[in-house]
Amino acid sequence: MKKALLLAFLANLFLPSMAQKESNPLKKHEVQLLSLLLDDTINNTNFTLNNSFNFGIGNDFFTNSNIIKKGKDVFIQPLGTGRLYKANKDNGVVKIDRIDLTKHSGSNFYAQNFLIHDTLYQMGGVGFWHIRGILTYYSNQTRQWEIIQANKNVQTYFDGITNAVLHYDEKRKDPKLYISNSYYYPNYPTSFETASTDSCYVYDFNTRGWNTLGKLNPEFIKTIGDNQSHEMELHINNLYIFQTQLNFYWVDFEKNKLGEFNTTENDRLRDFWLSNYNNNKSGSSFGFEFNLGDELYFLKVDNNDSLIWGKTTLNLKELNLNKTIPIYTNKASFLEAISSFYSRYKTEIYLSLSLLLIAIALRANFFRKKRMPKELVVILYQNFYNSTSIVEKELLEVLYNSSLKGEAVSTKTINKIIGVQQKDTLTQNKSRSDHFIKINQKFKMATQSVEPLIIKNRDKDDKRQYNYDLNKLYMLEIEKLLKD
Repeated sequence: MKKALLLAFLANLFLPSMAQKESNPLKKHEVQLLSLLLDDTINNTNFTLNNSFNFGIGNDFFTNSNIIKKGKDVFIQPLGTGRLYKANKDNGVVKIDRIDLTKHSGSNFYAQNFLIHDTLYQMGGVGFWHIRGILTYYSNQTRQWEIIQANKNVQTYFDGITNAVLHYDEKRKDPKLYISNSYYYPNYPTSFETASTDSCYVYDFNTRGWNTLGKLNPEFIKTIGDNQSHEMELHINNLYIFQTQLNFYWVDFEKNKLGEFNTTENDRLRDFWLSNYNNNKSGSSFGFEFNLGDELYFLKVDNNDSLIWGKTTLNLKELNLNKTIPIYTNKASFLEAISSFYSRYKTEIYLSLSLLLIAIALRANFFRKKRMPKELVVILYQNFYNSTSIVEKELLEVLYNSSLKGEAVSTKTINKIIGVQQKDTLTQNKSRSDHFIKINQKFKMATQSVEPLIIKNRDKDDKRQYNYDLNKLYMLEIEKLLKD
């Protein structure tokens, strides 16, 4: 009996680890990493791994993957695919489950994933000879990635070599997404060399609109790593923190500031970095960093497929606030800002301009009538009528009578009055137009009216012809002139 109990005890002690080893496709260092993340159920983090971590998916599908953690939830998104996995620990065994239904892949290599208010978003990426400029989100209902409609595209990707970085602050009530640069193919399809806009952008999740903050400061581009790999990317509230060439920097996009840590803190972090990575006795092949709260982890994988790490406290009170540079300048982006404003408020702008023009016209008409006494109006109209020829007077009378009846004057009648009924069509058209232009010119000069006296409209039945009518505004004045 004692022997049976002992065997049962040993089985309970070793079988879970044996099952983990035999049935789970995860490697030892992958299990250790996911265990470390799953054991913390409070903090959030986000970092990118190369394909030394493939989580049993197969390296043919992707080049690297994003780890996105919020509280107790840990997600794995292999970049280059639409696949999404969720890590869990069941009876001590760490596993990952695919939770999406995505079928297509290949368009989002070097994209970036992040969580805002429990929604997983993805920005940018490259694939299929295209740089993506869209923002998508993972839908728990469709279990697929859905596109977010925005006012424009911001094409970008994040390969750790270019000077494009992404930052988000999920704790804000009005969350923002910042992108430090955009890329495009200037000579596509003859060349796939990329060019940058050297502009900084911000996306507002509440309005779903992109705005250009300004032109990137060359000093910022140089610091962030102009064609040099910048390492350790942390998103801590409003700060984006990174390391390059063993110098530790912080970026506040909202306040438009880039700065370093104080010398003491920078030296301490540098020494800790070197103590973890410079000693290669373990044969470590890959190192990476992330934070859980204010704890900064430095991790590496040794030749025995084990994950080794050290951690230290990241002191955000040690930021050097006295020596900073701007991330961007606003002057160069004025035209783009105007364009963005116009695109965003196009309807409102058209409506406002229309109301303004109506108001100006009404005001001008009001003051013109207010300044001009009735006696003077009569004199000006009489001067106009006296300046017209016999033919022009006859045309006015015919137009007046037709307007009373709501009828259009036939071109045949007008041709007869002006004496061109025997001419060719081109001469007739020109002669009619010339006569009415002269009448409108005389009317404007004599009365100082803005509106024309005679209005020209295309014939509804024959678009090649024009009909002429008296302006309704002046019917009473013309009636008095014709009856006198």
